[in-house]
Amino acid sequence: MIFPEQHPPWFDTPSTELPKPPVPYTPGWRFTAESHSASAPTPVTQGCCLNSASDKVERKQWSPVERCLKRPPLPGGKGNHAITLEVMKLLKGGDGHNSQVFTVRLIASDSPSLPQDGTELVAKIYDPLYFDDDEGYLNPFLCMDKYYTHEANAYNTLGECQGCGIPKYYGSYSVDLPMESTRKRTVRMILIEHIRGTTMADANPACFSQSARQHIMKTIVDLESRIFEKDIWLVDLEPRNIIISSAVDSQPQIVLIDFGHALFNRRRDDPLALQLNYFLGQYISPLLRWNKAKAQMYVFSDWIDWDWDPWLETEFAHTVASITPEMRERWSDD
Repeated sequence: MIFPEQHPPWFDTPSTELPKPPVPYTPGWRFTAESHSASAPTPVTQGCCLNSASDKVERKQWSPVERCLKRPPLPGGKGNHAITLEVMKLLKGGDGHNSQVFTVRLIASDSPSLPQDGTELVAKIYDPLYFDDDEGYLNPFLCMDKYYTHEANAYNTLGECQGCGIPKYYGSYSVDLPMESTRKRTVRMILIEHIRGTTMADANPACFSQSARQHIMKTIVDLESRIFEKDIWLVDLEPRNIIISSAVDSQPQIVLIDFGHALFNRRRDDPLALQLNYFLGQYISPLLRWNKAKAQMYVFSDWIDWDWDPWLETEFAHTVASITPEMRERWSDD
């Protein structure tokens, strides 16, 4: 007898089927945001964003809105500036998404660090109400706290890269959303430069010459290595998070986006990881971290039709002098 396939007992109703108000982030919607300083990046350990047994009980007993009111985001620090924005176009969002990303027009601001009124920017809101919690497996509040604190702190740390490899960053904010009666719930937001272009995931590699694709890959490796030198490890570096921002030519420009999964101090916070030497603050040659044995390049396999290791050794031969015996041992292929 063949039995129908069923979910394990720890899975519950999909979050998109739970009762909740319509998503407010639609074109034409105007809202006010107040500047906010994000808390330190939340610790990242095995299972750190999973629902506990009590969380699963709460999910069954409370409505999604009540849970949001009960579980506000981490406090951080309240800023001194307010801005008014208007939603222009949804880029990624709606119910069942990890974040709400859309272009906005800056209507009014009292912050000297922002561009002039009327500028089009990208807003990214971390809203647990519309988060896909994988049928109760993930904790939306822990996930949103992680994504917001890691992304905001990553942008602050990578100030030297802004506008040259990553978007310009215009700060972190807090938004109060009115609910029924007089209640309101709070979500966090960041503002970044609007980068026009196409992600590598949506682009067709066949439209680029081999030399153009080699230029793209060299830029990715070089930029990731510079960011790693700042002690940030981009564990979610994939084609969907890389924008090709210039027309197809011999040297396309690329921009890295989405740092919600960035790891600080080059590691997770598990006990074993804390015992290893990560050579913090030191440049680590791509010859150690990007060779074929490390498999970082496999997510870009559609873009690579040349022998990777000899090419890597040629392009980054100038970094050999920076490699110490201890580094070779730490990043050995064994």
